Amino acid sequence: MSNLIKFVQTQLDNRVNSEIETTDNVSTALNYQFMYKQVESAIEELIIKYPNDPIVNELKQNLVRNLRPILELIQGGQDFNQ
Repeated sequence: MSNLIKFVQTQLDNRVNSEIETTDNVSTALNYQFMYKQVESAIEELIIKYPNDPIVNELKQNLVRNLRPILELIQGGQDFNQ
């Protein structure tokens, strides 16, 4: 788990250092959108890189649980269990 946290931190640090240009004109909303997209990207990379890691499996389970109502609607009311 420690390696996973270090990997996420490294990915975020690399992106922040290389992609963010600090200006007074950038709105807070854009900064939050950018940060969200960076976190989203880092999570996607972790899921792909460590598909059988217990933390990744728990993340997948939590995502399915949280999205279950929407997934059931898409599936026509069928129970969506994984």
